[in-house]
Amino acid sequence: MNTHQDDIQHIVEFVNRTRVGMLSTREATGKLVSRPMTVVDVAPGEDLNFFTSRDTSSVRDVAANDAVNVAFVGDHEWVSISGAAEVVEDRQVLEGLWSDALKAYYPDGPDTPGLVVLRVRTETAEHWRSPGTVATALRWAKARTTGEQIDPGESKVVDL
Repeated sequence: MNTHQDDIQHIVEFVNRTRVGMLSTREATGKLVSRPMTVVDVAPGEDLNFFTSRDTSSVRDVAANDAVNVAFVGDHEWVSISGAAEVVEDRQVLEGLWSDALKAYYPDGPDTPGLVVLRVRTETAEHWRSPGTVATALRWAKARTTGEQIDPGESKVVDL
């Protein structure tokens, strides 16, 4: 039986393995918008951090409404993390989270003009796990033949 800490650790490992999530924000018009963002390594109990530019739509959206969602997709597994976002411009934070892998996007490093961290203070995560493509196909075929409802796999909400 998994403990709450085991669930959190699994989600953290999944996010670090997956790396790219779809960050959803709400525009000023109320429309939801998603865009891919690469997360900086995260540890249990930590927030999600993304490097971006001050003049991006994600920063404008968060300034108006801090409620966000970040969805990560892997092989037979999905995680949807809800939270509140903030824009961090603190030089020490930028330097502390910086890695040379980011130089491809920000060649001047932490000195890149307009560079900020978009921080998501995580609140909950919903995690789904599927038995895999073949097993799901077999479940689907059985459900079609027997008229029973397909079992979509395991789902769990975890407070972070």
